[in-house]
Amino acid sequence: MTKDTLQATRFIYVGPSLSRGRLKKYTVFIGGLPTHLGNEFNQCSVLKKLFVPVAELTAAEKQIKESGSPLNIYYKEAA
Repeated sequence: MTKDTLQATRFIYVGPSLSRGRLKKYTVFIGGLPTHLGNEFNQCSVLKKLFVPVAELTAAEKQIKESGSPLNIYYKEAA
């Protein structure tokens, strides 16, 4: 992925909302992961795996509901 492509890519967070409004489910970010969540990423590394390209939202939602799938496991760990 080129730098220009990455900057234009939109990622959506499909994990559980974090307390105090730090990160809400279905928030869209352009150009990569949000840098202001460094502490949260350090405390729960699976959060990074719950950001998917917007075009993959439907597939990600199905995987989250599928018991034992990687996204299901990451979601439960982040909750």
